[in-house]
Amino acid sequence: MITVRVQAPYASFRRSYARSFAESYPFAPPATVYGMLLSLVGERSRARHVGVRLAFAYARQPAVATTLRKLSRYKYGVATKQEKLGNAPDFVETLCGLDFLCWIDSSGEVGAARHGAGGARLEERVERAVLSPETVTRSGIVCLGLSDDAVDAVTLVRRPEGRWRSLVPDEAGEVELPTWVDHVGSLDTRWRRFHFDAEPKESSPSPPPEHFVAIEDPRPGRRA
Repeated sequence: MITVRVQAPYASFRRSYARSFAESYPFAPPATVYGMLLSLVGERSRARHVGVRLAFAYARQPAVATTLRKLSRYKYGVATKQEKLGNAPDFVETLCGLDFLCWIDSSGEVGAARHGAGGARLEERVERAVLSPETVTRSGIVCLGLSDDAVDAVTLVRRPEGRWRSLVPDEAGEVELPTWVDHVGSLDTRWRRFHFDAEPKESSPSPPPEHFVAIEDPRPGRRA
């Protein structure tokens, strides 16, 4: 298991049901963080590291800003509609000052064994990417979601220090976040509910098992 600290000045995680007003999820969804980690190591296949487990703790709850900006309404095609109707100004929620710890546990990972990747698990590839970034080939910069939500820093944390607020999986939690996103439709999108600690606590090198959420591929024929 390794721990990384992710810092980004701003990012927007548009809710699945948002329409003209682009509301954002209040935290970085696990599906988005997983995608960012794949980008960090230069991996193009989402299925490569399924089974990895992630846990999160935030320095603070991100502030929410509402801005007026150009909004793409036909992200995945329909070129004629995109040209005439796709880019229009509208209100967008943006999270500001994201600063969180992400624990990466590859002990249950099945994707690397199934697809190759030289046998390296995600936590090993992330550590190598942070310590030796010149060894990674990727397209573009590392972003937390959209291509304009650039990450300031991803750093290895040998032993977390300070007080952090955990984001914990909880079926009765008040926050619902996607753990896997179907980018074509919505059939295979999966969510989990979480609760966010009301008070910060001293961080732990290894969070309890119930703090982790597994990244699983729900698509038929690709389940672990």
